[in-house]
Amino acid sequence: MNHDLSDRTFNRLQFVIITIFCSVPLFVELPFKINLYLAWEGAYRFSIGQIPFRDFSLPMGFCFWVIPGIFFKLFGPSLYSLIIAQSTINFWGAFSLKGILQKLGLSSVQVTLSILVYCLSFVFVNFWPWYNHSVFIFQLVATNFLLSHIETQTKFKKHIYLFFAAFFVVVAIFTKQDGGGLALVSVSILMMYVALADRAYKWFGFYSFYVIFITLIFILPFLPYDFIYWFNYGQAPHNARTSINDILIDVFEGSQWLKFYLLVWVIIVLKKLNANPHYFRNRREILLNLFVLSILAQAFLVQVTSYIPHNVNIYFHSIALAFIFYHLLTPVFSKPVFFAAILACITFWWSADYWRYGQRILNRVFPNQAQTANTNKISKYTWLLPDSTASKKKEIKWVKSSYQTFYHVLLPEETVAGIDSIMKLPVLRKKELKVLNMSELTPLAHEIGYEPLRQHPLWFHRNVAIFDPQIDQLCRNIASKDYDLVLFEEIPYLNQFYPEKVRSYLQTHYRKVLTFIAPREKEGAFIEVYVQP
Repeated sequence: MNHDLSDRTFNRLQFVIITIFCSVPLFVELPFKINLYLAWEGAYRFSIGQIPFRDFSLPMGFCFWVIPGIFFKLFGPSLYSLIIAQSTINFWGAFSLKGILQKLGLSSVQVTLSILVYCLSFVFVNFWPWYNHSVFIFQLVATNFLLSHIETQTKFKKHIYLFFAAFFVVVAIFTKQDGGGLALVSVSILMMYVALADRAYKWFGFYSFYVIFITLIFILPFLPYDFIYWFNYGQAPHNARTSINDILIDVFEGSQWLKFYLLVWVIIVLKKLNANPHYFRNRREILLNLFVLSILAQAFLVQVTSYIPHNVNIYFHSIALAFIFYHLLTPVFSKPVFFAAILACITFWWSADYWRYGQRILNRVFPNQAQTANTNKISKYTWLLPDSTASKKKEIKWVKSSYQTFYHVLLPEETVAGIDSIMKLPVLRKKELKVLNMSELTPLAHEIGYEPLRQHPLWFHRNVAIFDPQIDQLCRNIASKDYDLVLFEEIPYLNQFYPEKVRSYLQTHYRKVLTFIAPREKEGAFIEVYVQP
């Protein structure tokens, strides 16, 4: 039983790991997640034929919503369709990473363990579509195509692979500006190095041509419309979201794992150089180093420029670990016992996410372990009395609803009751209903049957997606009674996520008929429903 596991066995195991992690969200009921409304809204507008910049404004590229929009056409405009879409995107990302690591020379055992880290740290927590996740996956797809271009010797295939590498770089750019721009830099550095090393400058010329050509195809159809809204340009106040000071604070006061991996990279490279002065003459070694360094640099920057969610750059673990595995894991780790030991340690290392689910089961089996302050036993979790104000707060009960768009998704019970009340409002009987929905319940567009307003922003995040000119226009529309129904979400613990000026106008010119809690895990947010007086 000391024989090594075969490459075929590892390939099968990689497929099983990827399939399990990408498919799990399809079979469990998930709570409604913040910002999910934005993914639904854009996908729904695409699916009913609305065109970005012509029919609605948005402060980023439009590619994020293309795949969810297609899945809305295939499976209907439900939140569950978003889960299916994200599962598919996660498959692409995981298999692209697998292809990248294989082309960079990692062994089957090294690839398998790297894929496990990627699935545990990145895929497992990203089961909803979000542009900050999708942009990195498009970058992986582009990098995989580029490495296929480098590997193949057939001229026709080299052009095909290079074209798709450029295509997905542009898709990344038109998904999110910062992540897409860094994807362009990362892929271009790899392409530039190969062009210089092989003195095949024409291929870098072809790559540049493809990127420019595809970019023009993406831009030209939208130039007659308000395309510059994508850059948040021309809307006061226009503030840069990139701050050198913020980056330096994150780098020097935090980023412990990133700085640790950078230290390990330096130690390994110096050790290799000492053993082999010609280490950097190996093209594959340089490609691996450039890829790893570009991902670490990207992770340093993205954590500031795209700060939601807090673990937006968590993918760097799998890339950094792949580099470490490449240099430290010898063929002996292909033996079942050694491989199983490393597998168990990695799974134990990333236990935090799956432990949250396992703890629920544990608390059912050992209910006494769930006690905190009401016990004579003093421990780490009982020495401090719970917040007295927190004990007075009402516990939010998450339940299923009967609404098709919320299938497979849990909502707070009071939110469901609020939706039920909205559905009974007499104003809904009006034909060609005009609804201004400034809340996270965007799926009500399909449930009620109204079309999202054209010539309005896709979402209403103040000074991110909507600016003073648009806020003033909304206020004028409210004063003119242009809307039949308005939903406004108040989130007191955020910095005017939805503009307070609009709410003030609503309170002056409209009649509030309902108030209920918003679908958020953190307590305190609520949705107000207004109709014309």
